[in-house]
Amino acid sequence: MIIIYYLLYLIVFLFILPYQYFKRPPKLRRRWLRERMGFYPFKSPSAEKSKTRPVVWIHAVSVGEAVSAVPLVRKILSDITPNVVVTTVTDTGLKLATEKLPEEVRTAYVAFDLPFALENAISRIGPDVLVIMETELWPGMVDHMHKIMKPVAVFNGRISNKSFGGYKKIRFFMRRTLEKIAVFGMQDEVYAGRIIEMGAPSERVRVIGNFKYDVTPAGKIPAWTDGVSRPLLVVGSTHEGEEAIFARTYTRLRKDFPALGMILAPRHPERFAEAGKILAREGISVTKRSDIPTTKRSDIPTPLNGGPVTDVKHGVVLLDCIGELSAVYGAADICFLGGSLVPRGGHNLLEPAFWGRPIICGPHMDNFPMAEDFLRAGAAMSVNENTIYATMLEVLSDAALRARMGLAARTVFEKNAGSIDGAVNILKEILGKGYTE
Repeated sequence: MIIIYYLLYLIVFLFILPYQYFKRPPKLRRRWLRERMGFYPFKSPSAEKSKTRPVVWIHAVSVGEAVSAVPLVRKILSDITPNVVVTTVTDTGLKLATEKLPEEVRTAYVAFDLPFALENAISRIGPDVLVIMETELWPGMVDHMHKIMKPVAVFNGRISNKSFGGYKKIRFFMRRTLEKIAVFGMQDEVYAGRIIEMGAPSERVRVIGNFKYDVTPAGKIPAWTDGVSRPLLVVGSTHEGEEAIFARTYTRLRKDFPALGMILAPRHPERFAEAGKILAREGISVTKRSDIPTTKRSDIPTPLNGGPVTDVKHGVVLLDCIGELSAVYGAADICFLGGSLVPRGGHNLLEPAFWGRPIICGPHMDNFPMAEDFLRAGAAMSVNENTIYATMLEVLSDAALRARMGLAARTVFEKNAGSIDGAVNILKEILGKGYTE
């Protein structure tokens, strides 16, 4: 069965390789191809450091998984081993991992899921355990680890409704891969049930919670946000179709709140320019985050609460940078989660919840079932294109409501913290007590 998979993967690989290669900036192409072939610019950490310390290989496919992996990596460094390698698929995921993780952590693109590339990669990483973030299951990667008798763990595991439907159609194949995995640390009971239904041995499945509850934004709220008008709406991780809705909604709300500020962050960097054009077509003056100099908090005008717009440095800011959104949520009076007004599955409620901010989202939160917990607790409200203006107006007009929602959001967050410790304890079990001390 694995041979058939490799043949199918190879066909797709040959077809998309030229596109994937040339879509990247010239300065990235050589590194991308070299590392995806498994030729990493480093030797196995175990060859350079003490043989008694294990090597932990963590695979985090993109930005979301990389963000979730950061606190796990830090805990592994402090409690288990200094030898950690993190691989990702996307350019933005690799950039974030490189910037957010300590210097001693090696970061690279993951090898293609083909035998020759995987053999190259494993020989250079020298892993004692592979940790797969969420459910990025590559059969070849799992099979090669199984062949060298090294365990594989899935942490922060989740299976969306869409993915679950697809996986069930190939359950006969997925079962063979799942049987080679030592432990599944799933986010909740729903996901645990789904992975078992797909073929995972039930005795290996544990519910440890969601890593994203253990994610804390890097640093403090950015000082430049003090220069944005108040009250402040932070609209995070928008997708195509949503910027136009928010441009219209913002324009309407400005009639009720003349000093209303907004920070809008498109999910993907390639949409930064288009989002700016959409806002401009609505007659909204926009400042790009990249044009705002980094400055000390004392050098920025104090934000106004309902003051005249002319007194404010920035009304609307386009967040055209990566990695700052989670901290920017802390400056908000209301946070909106993109990818939810259009059917993209929504985005992370936990980042604004960390700051105790009221949350509004659309109806499409399929990728984050915990949204129901927030809605039930009164920490979040759900809207659609027709109700978004009225709901925003209600929350902006009621400071007591905002305070209640923010407190409820922080309470939900705190009740679900602690999953990182559970994952590290599982790793210690897998590696063996004598090997990790």
